Amino acid sequence: KKFWEVASQYRVFVTFNGRGFDVPFLMVRSAVYGIRPTKNLMAGRYLYQQHADAIHVDLLDQLSFQGAMRRKGSLHLWSRAFGIKSPKSEGITGDDVSLLFKKKRFLDIERYNVGDLRATKELYLKWETYMNV
Repeated sequence: KKFWEVASQYRVFVTFNGRGFDVPFLMVRSAVYGIRPTKNLMAGRYLYQQHADAIHVDLLDQLSFQGAMRRKGSLHLWSRAFGIKSPKSEGITGDDVSLLFKKKRFLDIERYNVGDLRATKELYLKWETYMNV
């Protein structure tokens, strides 16, 4: 069966560099606050090693063939390569979020995050359709 046939029966957690930052950060912060995660999203770097109840597709891992490519690229680079609108196209980058937060420009942060989510979703669909063999 293709991955999407199996994954459609379960929840799939899709990230871009989630294994390198987001998930470890969330797991450590959870531990700091005494919260035990219910799913281990770091188990099995390769998709076939993962449990069906906690599938984590890190697009950076997938697109760089688990680091086999010398240059991995950013979400901005991969979005542009696949003709997807980059979250940076509105002039805000992840580096700007802290300053925007201090200035209470929450709608700008929201727009940036929504752009990031849309780009990640579109990139996932491209990977799923053309590269997930």
